[in-house]
Amino acid sequence: MKQTMFHRLLTAAGFLSVVVALTCAAAAQTEPPQPATAPPAAAPPPADPNKPAAAEFAKLFEEWKSLLNSLRQVKLKFDSAPADEVPKINEEWNALIAQGNDMLLRLQAAGIKAYEESPNEDPQLTRFLVKLAADSAARDEYESTLAVADALIANKCDDKSIYGPASLAAFATNEYDKSIEYNKLATQAGQPSQVLADVDLEEYKTLWEKEAAIRAKEAEKNDLPRVKFTTTKGEIVLELLEDQAPDTVGNFVSLVEDKFYDGLTFHRVLPNFMAQGGCPKGDGTGGPGYQIRCECYEEDRRDHFRGSLSMAHSGRDTGGSQFFLTFLPTPHLNGRHTAFGRVVEGMDVLAKLQRIDPMSPDGKTPDKIITAQVVRKRDHAYAPNKVQ
Repeated sequence: MKQTMFHRLLTAAGFLSVVVALTCAAAAQTEPPQPATAPPAAAPPPADPNKPAAAEFAKLFEEWKSLLNSLRQVKLKFDSAPADEVPKINEEWNALIAQGNDMLLRLQAAGIKAYEESPNEDPQLTRFLVKLAADSAARDEYESTLAVADALIANKCDDKSIYGPASLAAFATNEYDKSIEYNKLATQAGQPSQVLADVDLEEYKTLWEKEAAIRAKEAEKNDLPRVKFTTTKGEIVLELLEDQAPDTVGNFVSLVEDKFYDGLTFHRVLPNFMAQGGCPKGDGTGGPGYQIRCECYEEDRRDHFRGSLSMAHSGRDTGGSQFFLTFLPTPHLNGRHTAFGRVVEGMDVLAKLQRIDPMSPDGKTPDKIITAQVVRKRDHAYAPNKVQ
């Protein structure tokens, strides 16, 4: 029981447990808990007092090492703690994680400034930033990935492995010209993103132009229904595409209003793909007791982009309550699953959801929808149009 509880503390760390592995050698202390697939360590560059950005980065990195040491101390404390002290250790761990969230953002910004101050002069700093970008992409934090990658590429970074994560991040954030350019460079370097292997980037650029025009008109009208998920990782606000998927939206809103989703887990969360939820059994086999028709075969159907809300099903017209939220554009799902909404707030929260693969159970605790709430809707009834 005690080990299981500490495992939950570790998985709550999310990205931090990965970055701990990135910097553990620099701290020169007992190894912290880390994933089995942890990346190799990378030490920080030495501080140069004549360069203010480098000096600021070095200062922040010392704070980072101190945080890592504190995490190690919590782990040691846990190892010898009686069961009644575990809740207090949990609080201490979570406070350090919150501190680490803020510190990592500052560390990344400082690292970029230090690199731009003296591009490519310090190979350790370059390696650190390249690894940071790759890890961000692995965690589906593509905005962060692109911020680092753009700085490195603009200054002619000689580590060509940056192009793969950069092309993927640009694809995720709808910067298709940039994704096409970076993908060509990644391919020339022999290190393309495998996620993009079967993606026609030129075609998706065209799809995005169409989608962006629709979104602009929707923003003008500003009357689409919205639902807010309060999850164990934070809030996610969804805008529902009622004009193209009225039946699916009607079903979803009615389930939200019936409190169907409250307490349900995100039972399947796969990196570089999507987070699936809405199963009352928690294993992907449950539903509301009826089925609704697919609306992905209509001429005006919407396609899948980063943050799309779409229906899960086991075949045509077998959807019910299960849905998924995409981390990336997913071309192979266009015309096969009904995209009926999108994330308008909380993409950072979506990226933090605990990764869960039902095909490879590892005891991780899935995140939950604490409550689902309709925050806006049009003036008519919302109800499921059930398949008869």
